[in-house]
Amino acid sequence: MSTKNHNNSTVLEEQDTLEDLLNVNGDPGPEPALPPHVATFLGEQLQAYYAQLMSEPVPDRLIELIAQLDQKRNGRDGE
Repeated sequence: MSTKNHNNSTVLEEQDTLEDLLNVNGDPGPEPALPPHVATFLGEQLQAYYAQLMSEPVPDRLIELIAQLDQKRNGRDGE
C-alpha cells in the first residue's frame, strides 16, 4: 500500500507489525519454500561469495577500532 505525502510523491507505509503477520491462532504461517534447484543455486552463490570475503585481509582501520575497544574494556575492568 502507499500513501501520498504533501509533495504528491508516493511514500510506502510502514511495514506490517508482527501481529499482522501471524494467523488467527497467533502462529506464523508456513515457511515459504524455494524450488530445490533455486535453493541449491543460492547456496552455492553465497558460499562462493563468503569464501572470497573470508580470504580478504581485515582492513587496518577495523583492527585499530577493535584495539581501541579492547583498551577501553580493559581500562574499565581494572577500576
